[in-house]
Amino acid sequence: MVKKRILVTGGGLGHIGSKLIREYAKRKDVELIRILDNLSTQRYPSLFDLLCGEDIPRYEFIEGDVRDREDCERACDGIDVVLHLAALTDAPRTVEKARETFDINLAGTLKMVASAINSGVKKFLLASTTSVYGGTEGVVNETSELNMEEVNKVPYTATRVLAEQSLLYAAKAKLIDGEILRMGTIFGYSPGMRFHTAVNRFTWQAITNQPLTIWADAIDQQRPYLALDDAIRAWRFLEKRGESGEVYNVVTGNYTVRQVVETIQKHLYLRTQDVSNPSPSQIINQRSYSASAEKIKNLGFEFKGNLEKSIAETIRHFDGIIPEGIKKYK
Repeated sequence: MVKKRILVTGGGLGHIGSKLIREYAKRKDVELIRILDNLSTQRYPSLFDLLCGEDIPRYEFIEGDVRDREDCERACDGIDVVLHLAALTDAPRTVEKARETFDINLAGTLKMVASAINSGVKKFLLASTTSVYGGTEGVVNETSELNMEEVNKVPYTATRVLAEQSLLYAAKAKLIDGEILRMGTIFGYSPGMRFHTAVNRFTWQAITNQPLTIWADAIDQQRPYLALDDAIRAWRFLEKRGESGEVYNVVTGNYTVRQVVETIQKHLYLRTQDVSNPSPSQIINQRSYSASAEKIKNLGFEFKGNLEKSIAETIRHFDGIIPEGIKKYK
């Protein structure tokens, strides 16, 4: 069996990547997991206690930046598959960091794609987001027309679309085998977990007995979400089964804010606080929409994530700091 050499950019210390690099270490068809990260998040514990042993892929860590062409070239050397996760992903904050967002999310992706092509990388998988459908309503899929007026209002979504286009161009020119994962909002526990998105933020607020901050007009708006375990399985699935030049929605389920809150409420007593009239920098899209994942399902992928189980797992990891009076479980 010919074993693969995998590069994970940015995400090795992040919410997805910190668990992905651990799950990929269990694979028998991988000999190397290389991580490129600039350590800007300082999540050093994400690299603690990685598996090691004779039958386990070895790890390499490169402290570098996707904005630096030499770092990209060094990271891609001898690599078979690139999983490109490096990006600024806190959408509201990218409004205040537009230049940095373009430098990392777009220019950084262009440098990584070029370096991968120069190094003979066989496959390049790009993390994108269902947020690019912002401004649409109803059910969307990979062929849905994007509302570019809405997309361009937020650097996060604007750079995601442009990064997608750059990889698709390279793939259609047969310069590299490239696929795009438009992922729903991530939820679920990981060593490098973040709490800036809806499910995780609400769970953290509940754990610490803070009132949940809910936009008054958004309680019944629907959004696409993705369980972390499903995300990792989808990366591996598309590495093997994805078709070059294609875009895939990766979505465990489409939930309303009310459904998320009610799920947390099964485990903890909650306080809520309605917030009216959010500014554009606080919420990307005020329309309700859901994303279809039928395309990847039709290739044979099965989503197994469960919102309630993921929330319960996160709560268990914080058991020691949860006030006794708000617990509903033993």
